[in-house]
Amino acid sequence: MWLKLKKITISKWLSFFVFLLLIYTLQDGFFKLKHWLTDEKSLPLTGLILTGERHHVTEDVVRSVLAKQKDKLNFFTLQITEIQKQLEAKPWVYSASIRKHWPDTLKIHIVEQAIAASWNEKALLNRFGEIIDVVPDQTDKFVALSGEDEQAEAVLNTYLQLKQLLAPSHYRIAGLSSDKRNATQLVLENGISLKLGKEQKLERIQIFLKAFPRIAENYDINTIDYVDLRYDTGLAIGWKKVQEEK
Repeated sequence: MWLKLKKITISKWLSFFVFLLLIYTLQDGFFKLKHWLTDEKSLPLTGLILTGERHHVTEDVVRSVLAKQKDKLNFFTLQITEIQKQLEAKPWVYSASIRKHWPDTLKIHIVEQAIAASWNEKALLNRFGEIIDVVPDQTDKFVALSGEDEQAEAVLNTYLQLKQLLAPSHYRIAGLSSDKRNATQLVLENGISLKLGKEQKLERIQIFLKAFPRIAENYDINTIDYVDLRYDTGLAIGWKKVQEEK
């Protein structure tokens, strides 16, 4: 009986040690596997596929962002969210989507800002009225908008509405400004300024479109400086200094 009990005890201890050995082996294997998976030398990302229609975001710009992750350029440890955040912080990047392609390639799709206008001669506006911290290039033919920064979206919307209203005519907007009171003045490509004020801007443009052809029949429009439409029953014309001297 004693011998049988002793055999059972030894068997239990042996099973216990085998269990501990198994746990140790699994744990050791887990940490070795984890180290291998997270070691940038084991599964390094060496390939880059850059897609999207790009004119300003070069491959060097993207690689400069990836270089900040040089110690984490591993297939499993790469911080995609952080890279996306850094890319979208670039002025010309509207959005960036990133995917990993097994075993060593990173695919990045870039959507550049769609520029709608220049802003205060020192920045740009995208199509959503967001200010882009990029100095306008003199060679770019963007309409010139200006106003308070917090009103940028409203100024852009006003421009788009007036542009659509003028589209059937041959008049085109070269610039539009809005002051702190939200009073609007626009400049046509022919150099004539239209003072629209704060209210009824669309209605006042329609008055201009109806009246100006008759004005052009009787006057040299090249001598007109501005047309003031801030009247309930009509408009006023301001002449260039040359005309005043004559």
